[in-house]
Amino acid sequence: MNRILLSCCLLALFAPVQAQPPTPPRLVLETAVVPASAAEVAATCDRRLAQAAALRQALEADEAAASLDTFRQFDDLSMVLGSASRDAGIVAATAPDAGIRTAARACMERLSRAEDAVQLSRAVHDRLRSIPMSDADADAETRHVLKRVLAGFDRAGVSRDEATRARLAALNDRITVLVIKFAENFANSRKTVTAEPAELDGLPADFIAAHPAGADGRVVISTDQPDLLPVLTYARSDALRERLYMANSTRATPENDAVLRELIALRHELATLLGRPDFATLQLEDAMVDSPARVTALLDDLLRAGDAQARRDSGRMLARLRQDQPDATLVPAWSQAYVTQLVKKEQYDLDAQEVRRYFAYDQVRDGILQLTRDLMGVEIRPWRTAVWHPSVEAYEMLDGGEVIGRFYFDTHPRPGKFSHAAVFPIRFGVEGGSLPVAALVTNFPAGGHDTGLMEHRGVELFLHEYGHLIHAMLSGRKRWTLSGMNGLEPDFIEVPSKMLENFLWDYDTLARFAVDAQGRTIPRELVERMNRARAFGAAQLDRRQISLANASLSYYRGPPEADLSAQFLREYGRYALEPLPAGVSPQNAFPHLAPQSAAYYKYMWAQVLSLDLFTRFASEGVRNPAVARAYRDQVLAPGGARPAAQLVEGFLGRPPSLEAYRARLAESE
Repeated sequence: MNRILLSCCLLALFAPVQAQPPTPPRLVLETAVVPASAAEVAATCDRRLAQAAALRQALEADEAAASLDTFRQFDDLSMVLGSASRDAGIVAATAPDAGIRTAARACMERLSRAEDAVQLSRAVHDRLRSIPMSDADADAETRHVLKRVLAGFDRAGVSRDEATRARLAALNDRITVLVIKFAENFANSRKTVTAEPAELDGLPADFIAAHPAGADGRVVISTDQPDLLPVLTYARSDALRERLYMANSTRATPENDAVLRELIALRHELATLLGRPDFATLQLEDAMVDSPARVTALLDDLLRAGDAQARRDSGRMLARLRQDQPDATLVPAWSQAYVTQLVKKEQYDLDAQEVRRYFAYDQVRDGILQLTRDLMGVEIRPWRTAVWHPSVEAYEMLDGGEVIGRFYFDTHPRPGKFSHAAVFPIRFGVEGGSLPVAALVTNFPAGGHDTGLMEHRGVELFLHEYGHLIHAMLSGRKRWTLSGMNGLEPDFIEVPSKMLENFLWDYDTLARFAVDAQGRTIPRELVERMNRARAFGAAQLDRRQISLANASLSYYRGPPEADLSAQFLREYGRYALEPLPAGVSPQNAFPHLAPQSAAYYKYMWAQVLSLDLFTRFASEGVRNPAVARAYRDQVLAPGGARPAAQLVEGFLGRPPSLEAYRARLAESE
């Protein structure tokens, strides 16, 4: 089964569509994302599993000649299991009650077991493989999706003998438990440090006001994103930055040590049982960059593209740090963001604290929603529905007056909640059935200019995740559930949302919502300075992403090494200019290592493709409605109905290229 968590986005390219017989009604599956109790979660899980079991039994027992109706049966089965799993996933990530979260995780394990059993069912596989694709009803979308589905069965091991399939099932079952446990440990590993009030020197006034000293005269600062990012960016106290960085870099340690070790070992065993040399090889087979060797080649190409810029910027940063610390030999990890903003302030006349005055959360949210209306030609309005926490907001998206999707914003931190940023698809829409539904889950400060100021990079993150949500909404209502965005190659998922980040460097876009506490619009001259400073440090940030990608890939090229921390630091250091400090356990606090395993490179792949896609906006008009409509129709709306490479080439009119990426890095020269 295709499962997707998005770390947290139609032109007539097909052959002429032939007349099709009336489509039978599809399932409409209500969401179950606001359970009242753990017992309700378990009961809902029981019902969904029973429904799926009945659908599977009917599909396996059907003796009629296989046809497109056979695929519809399988698509319904996939819809039931996938929807139930996604309901449980969002509940596990966001429910305020710990007991409900625990029950949801238990349900996820049961559903994953059922999904894996379907993938190992020879009866289901044989029914699907015997569907004749010569039928007039088998259009290009159907053929493409069925081909990917059958390839998934092969990768799951459906053709193996009974004993091997039993072992594969047991491995998959345990792997699911470990992935869930890894995420749970991280979510529950929030840490705090204390600081003298004087150590807050340099931090914005709103941050200081929100962190008064306690009875002991000290200030408590957490590893939550609204605390972590400002401290690492602005605090003049090197000691405070170091304490908070080390606290964050040792989260879920030692809790995740044994979990990750077992996870890597079992995934390696799984891959070797399936005849692959390692899990990375198995995982990447259905990706755009479809082998570990090609991933390494991509990382090497990107390293060469930005090497000169990264080294130059690193030297400039070290020179600036030596003004305060004459004996410094490198810029440590906890000082990277701080020194970057110092250089931008002193050498580019860009003060990040001046910029953040224009980005209050409430206005950012409203501006992002309006950007969707402007670019995609849709309407967004409040959705009257139950929510799982009072801070959660719900919306409907309409096109031509018709509701085409629904979504939630759960954007502020609270204990036990998913602590990073992601979009959780809840329903992938299908023609004649359920509408698409998704939830954007982040951890931004709440409110207006008094309490909710955001960094510009936080606004980028908001729009990035929201891009996933738009993608889910606009790729809904496909012929098959499995041809929504969940059917895309997994390393293309980040591309459309990454592309949207470019709009936040456009003055005409920012001027629609970026205002200060007095209601004054962000000055054009300030946006120009932001753009002049944009490329400084970008090659270094990319190099860190490349280093993380190499470390994650290395974990899944064989069985676990004796010292996972040492392995991470070694493999990270193969590409990094600055080594990570001793004493950290970055692998335990790296949430992507469990669900995305070897595929962390996809964020750099998205950087390349998204900049390439944006070249058309840059050349024809950033807010050109015709280009935006073409992007919606050619890249977003098809979902997984066509190979991703064809979507990119269809929009650009040419194959993808590294040139836009190289050009962006060169802007700071």
